[in-house]
Amino acid sequence: MLLMHSLIKLSGVAVTRGSTRLVGPLTWQLVRGGHVAVVGSNGSGKTTLLRLLRGEILPDSGGQRVYDFGEGPQHTVLGLRQQIGLVSADMQDFYFLHAARTLGRSVVLSGFFDTPLLYEETTTVQEDAADEIIAHFGIEDLAARAMGTLSTGQVRKLLIARALVSGPAVLLLDECLEGLDKASRIEVLALLEKAGERSTLVCAAHRIGDVPDCITQALILEKGRMKAEAGWEDALRELGEAAPTSVACGMPVVSSQSDFEYLLCMENISVVCDGTRILHSINWHVLPGENWVVVGENGAGKSTLLKLITSEMAPYADDEHGAGVIRRLGGMTMDAARPHIGVVSPALQARYGRELGWEVTALETILSGYRGSVGMLDEPTSEELMGAGEWLERVGLAGLGDRLLRRMSYGQQRRVFLARAMAHGPKLLLLDEPLVGLDTVSRGRVLDILENLARAGTPLILVTHHAEDRIPAMNRVLVLDKGQQVFCGTNEEYDRSIGRE
Repeated sequence: MLLMHSLIKLSGVAVTRGSTRLVGPLTWQLVRGGHVAVVGSNGSGKTTLLRLLRGEILPDSGGQRVYDFGEGPQHTVLGLRQQIGLVSADMQDFYFLHAARTLGRSVVLSGFFDTPLLYEETTTVQEDAADEIIAHFGIEDLAARAMGTLSTGQVRKLLIARALVSGPAVLLLDECLEGLDKASRIEVLALLEKAGERSTLVCAAHRIGDVPDCITQALILEKGRMKAEAGWEDALRELGEAAPTSVACGMPVVSSQSDFEYLLCMENISVVCDGTRILHSINWHVLPGENWVVVGENGAGKSTLLKLITSEMAPYADDEHGAGVIRRLGGMTMDAARPHIGVVSPALQARYGRELGWEVTALETILSGYRGSVGMLDEPTSEELMGAGEWLERVGLAGLGDRLLRRMSYGQQRRVFLARAMAHGPKLLLLDEPLVGLDTVSRGRVLDILENLARAGTPLILVTHHAEDRIPAMNRVLVLDKGQQVFCGTNEEYDRSIGRE
């Protein structure tokens, strides 16, 4: 009888912002022990639904949202937030940016107060509960370390422990495996299986492999409405890999890069940060005509490598070999090279949300690429306006220039940021996990655009965890492992090295 208890009931619930209906109307209930996946394309309303369930946003008038965690039904989340845990891929940005020295155990304890950091005194009971969940997950070593020294996968484990420490009835998982390498996904999925023994899971996901085995049913959303409430087999079909959908029109052919002897030259590059060696003796040349994919597990040093290229980080070493030398675009100074390097990353996309609240149009976002700024700082020229409009068309978003980023799906936003990176005609395009957060169809569209860009002559450096995301134009592979360069060569050589002919 307990297993059929409804924890959260939605009856005719909808969420509208401005004139846009984000979700609903929905009638649905979450039953104790009925672990469910929420699937659907970018913009289908998955994240909005999770925020609605957690009480972060209010439903429109007329619908009913009822919580019952054993103390009787109530219509607000007041006093119940500790009963609803949350883990999402973007939560950890806060710790990397603002609390890198905070110990993992303190982060777990902060879960009692639903705050990112520990601001209050904890009780003995809370301390014991934190130690119990840490031991249950076998992450005692992570709890004793500072957040800034941990990999993405390690931080994700601590965030799961943080969400479960107060014993919530419901655990919401919003793309919580995004950004993890294969080994980390396996480890985190194992933790989620354990979490399913304590709480009822609601898991929003785009990839088949990002859902724990305890999930047996699915809520399939389409344009904010419930397309179906189905078994897991139907959800697998919904998440199934679709063929890439071509949306990009012809890309402008890039002038020959032969005037550059090289695009990038790293010689004996090492990076040591807070006593931890992040990169060790990297020797890497990127030549005209080459498109590189950089692979490696979380913590391998891939993002650090890109930050070195853009000069967000400088080489540093503490041994007799020195820090090494970086040269860009045939030997240009960084100030001269910066306008010629385009960057696409989830972090840049999230920055527009943090600093501008997404209250900027697609056209304005692309125009900001001409200045290398977040948002427009001055009036664009007529040539820039024309160029931005052309790039909107090239990425399949013609007619959407006046639409706010807030009103676009995550996949549409990513294409806007691709256009932003390309509008000023970069000589080198850096792509840091450009497919993170995208559904199957959006991944296909972005990969199609990248293939067209490469074939038109734009050199690419793509960082990814997923080998299946390699496109045909990628003809070189760099593999990093714990800061070491373990492979550097052609596609064919790489395939032979892993036993794939």
